[in-house]
Amino acid sequence: MSLMPKVVIVGRTNVGKSSLFNRLATNVKSLTLDIEGVTRDMITDFVEWNSVKFELIDTGGIDLCKKADEMTCLVTHKVKKTLEDAALLLFVVDGQTGIAEQDMHIRNFIHGLNKPTFVLVNKVDSFEREENIYQFHKFGFENIYGVSATHGRHIGDLLDRIVEVISQTKPTTKVIDDTPEFKVAFLGRPNAGKSSLMNILVDQDFSIVSPVAGTTREALRKRVTFNKQVVELIDTAGVRKRSGVSTELESMMVTNALQAAKRAHIVLLMIDVQEPELTAQELKLTSYAFENGSAVIVLFNKMDLLDEEKQQYLESSMEEYKYFLKKLETLSISCKTGKNVGKVLPLVQKVWEKFGIRFTDRYLTDLFMDALVKTPLYKNGQRLTFHKAHQVGAAPLRIELIVRNTEIFEENHRAFFENILRKAQDLKSVPMFFYAKAKRDVKK
Repeated sequence: MSLMPKVVIVGRTNVGKSSLFNRLATNVKSLTLDIEGVTRDMITDFVEWNSVKFELIDTGGIDLCKKADEMTCLVTHKVKKTLEDAALLLFVVDGQTGIAEQDMHIRNFIHGLNKPTFVLVNKVDSFEREENIYQFHKFGFENIYGVSATHGRHIGDLLDRIVEVISQTKPTTKVIDDTPEFKVAFLGRPNAGKSSLMNILVDQDFSIVSPVAGTTREALRKRVTFNKQVVELIDTAGVRKRSGVSTELESMMVTNALQAAKRAHIVLLMIDVQEPELTAQELKLTSYAFENGSAVIVLFNKMDLLDEEKQQYLESSMEEYKYFLKKLETLSISCKTGKNVGKVLPLVQKVWEKFGIRFTDRYLTDLFMDALVKTPLYKNGQRLTFHKAHQVGAAPLRIELIVRNTEIFEENHRAFFENILRKAQDLKSVPMFFYAKAKRDVKK
């Protein structure tokens, strides 16, 4: 944990704030699309330049007009709170369209904050467009720079000036910048409660929560400490069936969510129990994460709203997928009442400890050999000859099976070895992969 200055990008919608963030950031990328209001939540990354480190924050476009819609008001309120802790503001405007009425409203608001501010005239991608900068001097800010986020023009000079200014400030905000021990992604359909859980676990109003499905659009990352371990939590956009994805933006949101889940060590699959049944969509999301090597925990949210009829529907629908769900840790919670939410991180840590488990060759070999004596495996009348087992990886668990006749090794054989190990060890939620290797290929 460090005291680190915050550099916040602010401005109206569609002026290139996210493109600038992506140009300056090194680890995290914000969604960019040529429509208004793509970014809603705060997207953050740690940036280091000339040995000076700072937290860079991309914000949603703000609208200080009284007629703004409810979602815009939520975004604007969130941005205002973020600006309070900033060491430096990067006020982005559009050098092509010039000064808009909303720019003037934002200018007036920022002046009232009395914080160091750079006015960044974006889309100045050539020498000829430098003259577009001069109109913005009426804002009354001393530092005005022409940049091009898309082409990277003057970005190095901008970073030089950023670290020059923030080096003179004394940051008071503590941030967790240590490398996370592991990453946990929230995955699920829209409105399942992912953002609500995120806010509870990080103990702050981090993700925007709204009854409107699809409020979260990007993977939002926040590091927390639990039992002296740094854990990165990732809130993702809701994932719907491909047939229900109707826009380019939503397609990008779904891709962004699935990529975040794929890179996470542990996935928390959030299920809204208000829905009448567990659907194939949840199963596909779970299988996707599990087959990509992520540990999976299933959280049944909104238990406070579950009546007897819906309980029966849910249990009935789970029967169909019982063969798969029995491999996973499950927990019933209510983000609204707080029921069992305090058990989420302890369960995550329990799964993480199992996720990295290692076994000796002797243990695995003896375990599988004993099982095969009782239940030999065959294909087309030919018996599988097993010699040895060797763990070749952890997190996820990967085991190499040395057999004489790999040509008859098939999927049901893999399932056999997996079931034997799961019965012998408490490995719920832990994915495992088995590979058959011919004895003759093993070096003596």
